[in-house]
Amino acid sequence: MSMKENAQNKDTWLRGLFIIVFGVIFYVLYIVIWLTVILQFLTKVLTGDLNANLSSFSESLTRFAFQILLYITFQSEERPFPFSPWPENNPERSLPGAIDGAEDPTEVRSGKSDSE
Repeated sequence: MSMKENAQNKDTWLRGLFIIVFGVIFYVLYIVIWLTVILQFLTKVLTGDLNANLSSFSESLTRFAFQILLYITFQSEERPFPFSPWPENNPERSLPGAIDGAEDPTEVRSGKSDSE
């Protein structure tokens, strides 16, 4: 295709629009993720344990953010939510550095070792 044909391609311009929209959503999501980080830290400080519901929520937000990044960096052609299903927490496939080894996907380690 020539440069003129590329510039007139409606799919390219539509993707550009989605990149802007999902970029704004990602920015808001970034703030929400930081709020969950702060809440989880405060929960850990006050109770000594992590909140399993908050952990599950933050995992799904992280997966959504990852979907957005894959799409806007042209690593995926699949548009993120609401054009595809909300990313479910998947205990069989964890994110890099995620807490794993729990039999129940809602179970969260408290950060204490077995020797304590």
